[in-house]
Amino acid sequence: MTAAAASSSTASIHHHLLQSSSPSLRRRHLAISCTAVTPSSISTSISAEDRGLYNFAAGPATLPESVILKAQSELYNYRGSGMSIMEMSHRGKEFDAVIKKAESDLRRLLSISDDFSVLFLQGGATAQFAAVPLNLCNPEDTADYIVTGSWSDKSFKEAQKFCKPNLAWSSKSDKYTNILPFDEIQQNPDAKYLHICANETIHGVEFKNYPKPTNNSSILLADMSSNFCSKPVDVSKFGLIYAGAQKNVGPSGVTIAIIRRDLLGHAQPITPVMLDYKTHSDSTSLYNTPPASRSISVP
Repeated sequence: MTAAAASSSTASIHHHLLQSSSPSLRRRHLAISCTAVTPSSISTSISAEDRGLYNFAAGPATLPESVILKAQSELYNYRGSGMSIMEMSHRGKEFDAVIKKAESDLRRLLSISDDFSVLFLQGGATAQFAAVPLNLCNPEDTADYIVTGSWSDKSFKEAQKFCKPNLAWSSKSDKYTNILPFDEIQQNPDAKYLHICANETIHGVEFKNYPKPTNNSSILLADMSSNFCSKPVDVSKFGLIYAGAQKNVGPSGVTIAIIRRDLLGHAQPITPVMLDYKTHSDSTSLYNTPPASRSISVP
């Protein structure tokens, strides 16, 4: 059926279904109606009044109008490619340019050196609660966790499945309303890393500066989902930063991880391939089909 015919008519498909293989039973007549609509019949007019609301919730946040309109204009025919970005291969030259530009822009914005690998992952920041200990610890290793709210509490509990995390400090007894002076936090001298949530979206506790691991061979890790790219950060002070994109840098669907390259390749044998940072670094975040249309491609 041509597009013109589909837009002007309704196709009725009649199909006879037998209720039983027995010829003595009656047949039931089923009618299915399908209506096709061409893009020309879809309204694309948007006024400022239509987008007069701002979402300040802790989940997906408001995107700039210019970004929304640009994404809309490129959704049907991405930059003259003849197809939507939702339809094109993630191995093609068009999407290769998209993901390379996304990484380049992020490196420039945060001054990320080549000592770090920038990864575009799936599973949300929550998946990183397991990925972190699986990639950076052996089962008998310990790691320090500072718990200042719901998300860091969840990350600490998840780590218990894959290593022996140490609760360096928790403000749960104070209903997550403060952060202890860093020199009073009881870090384990053998900890592989020190994990924090830079800003707790539910309880509202944010680190204005960051603690240092007392173990010289340890590294600082941060879940920065809710304040990622909202202010300058010295990436070189961290071994790993991870963040869900939806709070500040785009729609939901992609998780960004910035990991020091020397930390790659040490995952536990039980680590699922999709949680192994080296897998994604080696494949430039294209080990499997990425969430292209909703996240990485949004300018």
